Amino acid sequence: MNLSLFLLSIAIALIAPLIAVRHLRPILVRVLTSLCHDEPNAAEFWVRSAYLLAVSGTLILMLLFGNFSAGASLLEVLHRALLLVCAGVFITIAMIARNIWKQVIARMRTQPLPPPLPQAH
Repeated sequence: MNLSLFLLSIAIALIAPLIAVRHLRPILVRVLTSLCHDEPNAAEFWVRSAYLLAVSGTLILMLLFGNFSAGASLLEVLHRALLLVCAGVFITIAMIARNIWKQVIARMRTQPLPPPLPQAH
């Protein structure tokens, strides 16, 4: 096992999901606050959960399927690391989006739609 390749892969697996969830954080907080009936602590809990899911899921994938062998080239390691990180982030964001969408649909069923906006002629 090549220690420097291992550490590089782990660093990528930690940093990439943090960047992805940080990018989503502002809108995610607003949506979750709305869905959690203006309970800011509830929204913060779910955002922090998203961070943990993204990082831990990506780390698990990296530790299970990463290439850290002594004979591996840097390009091979980066290729595998980026594939695993993208898969981990994609799965996490897909789970979050799916669960939020379920709540949006449920809210739309219980609340009437707002009246349509007047059209300009």
